[in-house]
Amino acid sequence: MKLIKKIKLKKKSGAKAEAPKGVTQKNIEESREAVLAKGKKLKYPFQYEKHRLVITAAVIGVIALVTFGVVGWFQLYKAHNTNDVTYRFTKVLPLAVAKVDGVSVKFSDYLLLYRSSITAIERQQGELENLDDAEAQRNHYKRQALSDAEKYDYALAKLEEMGEKVSEEEIDAVIEGHQSVDGERRSDEAFSEIVKKNFGLSMKDYRRMLKLSLAQRKYSEKTDETARKLAAQVEQMIKENGGDLAAAADALADTGLVRFEATDRVVEVANLDSGRAEKASQLKNIGEVSERFLAKNGDGYYFVKLTSREGESVGYESILVQFTEFEKRFEEIIKDKKIEEYIEIKE
Repeated sequence: MKLIKKIKLKKKSGAKAEAPKGVTQKNIEESREAVLAKGKKLKYPFQYEKHRLVITAAVIGVIALVTFGVVGWFQLYKAHNTNDVTYRFTKVLPLAVAKVDGVSVKFSDYLLLYRSSITAIERQQGELENLDDAEAQRNHYKRQALSDAEKYDYALAKLEEMGEKVSEEEIDAVIEGHQSVDGERRSDEAFSEIVKKNFGLSMKDYRRMLKLSLAQRKYSEKTDETARKLAAQVEQMIKENGGDLAAAADALADTGLVRFEATDRVVEVANLDSGRAEKASQLKNIGEVSERFLAKNGDGYYFVKLTSREGESVGYESILVQFTEFEKRFEEIIKDKKIEEYIEIKE
């Protein structure tokens, strides 16, 4: 009897406990989910705040960008601001100041030309602000810079369409010539300072300005068949009349494209004459005539005759065969109203 009682007691003690009243499986699951949710918040306390910060930062960024764009547009196209900040702004963004027969004219090129000319003028004449007609003067140089930029960028684009370009070596050659004075070459640092002082340009900007002018010169040469034929005539006449440049120029005076000049004294090799003194100095004998060469300013072809020499200085005669084709084409573009300008400059 005692043994049977013990067994019954063991079975009773091992029986499954009943759940308290009011507690169900559904309640347990809900409690578990609530606990897990609280755990996630503890594990990732900044998850939701970070999301809001990203959205807020994006909205602020967009507003700042739009504001910056509107202010920049106003300063450039309405206020005509030409200071350092606006110039750097145009160098970063490819903004156009005009369009010439489908070719965009860079705002940065216009400002580059304007700022360099104003710096050079003020270096010679003093601050424009001291003049009564300062605003008129500024507008004059703005108009000049815009017209030049239109021609330069158009020529550069058309040259590239022909499969041609202005090489870095060509730019280097021009700079090398500018750095040398009286046979002595200035250091790169010294020349960079001169460019900055005289034109307010960095060397990178100066190279861009040279590239633009060389592009127009190169495009003019490539497209001017009339000048090439006329230069061939001049060359033949010089050979036949014993190097008489004046006679050759007189014979072709009716064309209106041939111009004769002679120095009344000797000039330095570095004389600003589109390379004529430099070319004359390379001739060995008095009376010797050079071959045809391209004017450094891009006006046309030159022939030079050495007439005198005193030390490093020379006297010379010259014939210029002018380029006209590019100007004719550009005049047609103006006539056909194919230039659209995005700023208004008061004349």
